[in-house]
Amino acid sequence: MKAMVLTGKAQAEYREVPTPECPVDGLLVKIEAVGLCGSDVRTFTYGHSKVKYPAIIGHETAGTIVEAGPENKGGWKVGDNVIINPAIICGTCYYCTHNLSALCENMHVYGNDIPGGYAQYMAVPGVGVEHGQILRIPEGIAFDEIIIVELLASVIASQENLRISLGETVVIIGTGPIGCLHAQIAKLRGATKIIMADLNRERLDMVHQFGGTHFVDSSKEDLVKIVREVTGGRGADAVIVAAPSTQPHQPGLEMLRKEGRLCVFGGLNKENPWSNLDANLIHYNRLEIRGAYSYSFANFQQGLELVTAGKIDKDIVTHRLPLKDMVEGVHLVQQGKAIKVVLKPWEE
Repeated sequence: MKAMVLTGKAQAEYREVPTPECPVDGLLVKIEAVGLCGSDVRTFTYGHSKVKYPAIIGHETAGTIVEAGPENKGGWKVGDNVIINPAIICGTCYYCTHNLSALCENMHVYGNDIPGGYAQYMAVPGVGVEHGQILRIPEGIAFDEIIIVELLASVIASQENLRISLGETVVIIGTGPIGCLHAQIAKLRGATKIIMADLNRERLDMVHQFGGTHFVDSSKEDLVKIVREVTGGRGADAVIVAAPSTQPHQPGLEMLRKEGRLCVFGGLNKENPWSNLDANLIHYNRLEIRGAYSYSFANFQQGLELVTAGKIDKDIVTHRLPLKDMVEGVHLVQQGKAIKVVLKPWEE
């Protein structure tokens, strides 16, 4: 089969590799679409602690089962169209047994320590079947439309933790796919003012359809001042940093109302993850800072149901490229010219 193989930092080769065997208790899936996630861009550029070269990454995967191991516990069969939850939990650690499986201590992830979906075929081990990690794609839903479910699950989980609710003002910093999904989920949860901000004017102009009510070019405008004006001086109820940067963290605190909530959603370059925050502002305004990482099975199911029901704007996918053009996709994302890129392993 053909696969995109990472050979080092910012190095990748599109080449022939052995097709994986189907585990006796697992599945072999023909990958029809795989999302180019922001974390994939970061892994390609800077590496990842769990990715050992040569590596096949990619965790937002959808395709068709072409071989089903006779001992698979899900009753899956050849021909089933599926989307795969990439986070495989152990089910037995402290967090799994305390209803916090998203923080599993022994988690395996496709594209990290298990070969991922940047290939024409991907093997799903038995452990990836038994915990309900795979969902059937409903009739009439295209592979490259359903691919956003994994991202969506993370967004749903973070907004549940942030308690976004009716009538609130939410600021979203970063208008990539995560920012656009945050705007849509905030609107569905009842937020009435959704302020979207980005340093890239071109990309900001692309996202007006995704639920925002105010759009701020923060390279030229004072975002803190604008948020204060929009809220009558009070400040936002919640600020979501959906960008891989520490720069917005302190301004994010400054634009919050008292007892407001800051969500650090965007993962950071491991070489420079440090952030400087005004602890007095946190202390006297009783501010809350939350990280956002992973999601539950229920969130993954909710994401699928929202996409299937047409509640999420599928135009978030702006570019569809052959897998061999992955590096071009990375550059489109880095330049802010794409919102969401989907890679197609069978297209030339």
